[in-house]
Amino acid sequence: MSIIPLVVDDYIMVAELLGLWVMLRSNVHLDKKTIKITRIVIILIFVEAVCWAVERYTREIGYLTWTRIILTPTIYLLHPIIMMGIIDMAEFVKKNRVLFYLPLIISAPLLYTSQWTHLFYWFDENNLYIAADSILQYYPYLLFMFYVVLFVVAFTIRYARYGTSERRGILISIIAATIGVVLHLVFDIYADYATLFASLLLIYYLSLSILTAKEDTLTKLLNRQCYYADSEKRRDIITAVVSVDMNDLKKINDNQGHDAGDTALRTVAECLGKSRTKGKRIYRIGGDEFAIFYLNKTEDDVKNDIEAMRENLAKTPYVCAFGYHMVDKDNPDIHKTMVLADHEMYSNKAKLKDTSERRIAAHREATIRVMHEALGSGMWGMEFDEAGNMTSVEWSPEFRKMIGYTDENDFPNKLESWSDLLHPDDRSAVLKEYNDTIADYSGQKNYDVEYRLKIKSGEWRWFHAIGRLLRRDDGSPLSYVGMFVDITDRKAAGL
Repeated sequence: MSIIPLVVDDYIMVAELLGLWVMLRSNVHLDKKTIKITRIVIILIFVEAVCWAVERYTREIGYLTWTRIILTPTIYLLHPIIMMGIIDMAEFVKKNRVLFYLPLIISAPLLYTSQWTHLFYWFDENNLYIAADSILQYYPYLLFMFYVVLFVVAFTIRYARYGTSERRGILISIIAATIGVVLHLVFDIYADYATLFASLLLIYYLSLSILTAKEDTLTKLLNRQCYYADSEKRRDIITAVVSVDMNDLKKINDNQGHDAGDTALRTVAECLGKSRTKGKRIYRIGGDEFAIFYLNKTEDDVKNDIEAMRENLAKTPYVCAFGYHMVDKDNPDIHKTMVLADHEMYSNKAKLKDTSERRIAAHREATIRVMHEALGSGMWGMEFDEAGNMTSVEWSPEFRKMIGYTDENDFPNKLESWSDLLHPDDRSAVLKEYNDTIADYSGQKNYDVEYRLKIKSGEWRWFHAIGRLLRRDDGSPLSYVGMFVDITDRKAAGL
């Protein structure tokens, strides 16, 4: 038997496999494991073609040979093994892989011993193929069909979110394979599937390469290029746009390292995609920025899904800001809608950040209060809005006690309660220092003054006051916390 007839008969298959082998060297989208598995599948397809050619040659011999006894079950097993290899390319099976190979492991000894057990088939002394007189005669084909179905399931799950055109191409090849098996069974037609496998592998490789080019490599979400393409291609069916921004990614990267940041992004991506809502396409469009398009969805659908995503995130250490906007049906401008969604998202982000900062400020204030109680000093605190306007003042019970007052009724929580008691010679300088500290958005100036204050008994006493401002990212004041210490005795001693 010459190699030339094999090459001529399977010329298309050989050309496809060689071309694919060369293309693998330049692919930058697939990881090394996928490329390695693809090469193994190429080798298996070629081995199957060789086995088929040799087995076909042995059929023409008028007597039974060991070659045919070995090659026939080998070919039966190679078909599902090749399908399982293509499944591995999709990384569908990550855990308990042995369970998916178990039917093959069990089938191997049964097929190789069928010549003597007559379980599925056997060959007589004249080299004729004799099928078992039961449904088990179809077992090799059913085994192959099982892995075909498994492949369809794996591919559908792996690319359920996108890749409609690619899925159609793969399904066409699968239908062709199925028809081939049915023809084999119904009409007892012997056929080599090597060329079909090669075509299927090539189509699948191309679809896998295309889809991975669409993906963000870290989160497996759709990438920025897909976002721009879909905003044009699907503009007529996009009914809502959601903008999502992850909070504090830079802090995670700076404090815990970029591996922790990558873990955070992957976790957020999982939370965004957990609901598996149909007609929902999720994109990572920047470092910590995500976008979502909803296709043919109502505003209630969008609100409910955003709430579901927030609930998923609440189970993690991470926080995201959300903003959405519905697309104008009469003028579907996706870019304009995204700008509006971004505006709402940044508003939500500011509220989340403000709430977080106030929580930190409250914690610090409580800590300082405990320290003041231990030191016998008086504490004061003030809150400001985003415009820098003071919204509240609080004088501690310790401070009121120091100057002879008992509660809020005789010393209200307002600035004038304190400023009206300042000594006339100190008043302007103290208030200027107080206001200058608030107005210094650079955060470099601290409030640190000594002045006289009239206590409830009418006596003038000296106090040393210091204050520190907790500011927002833009430098605007958020919380002003300080303390008073009575230094009258120290002043009298000339210290």
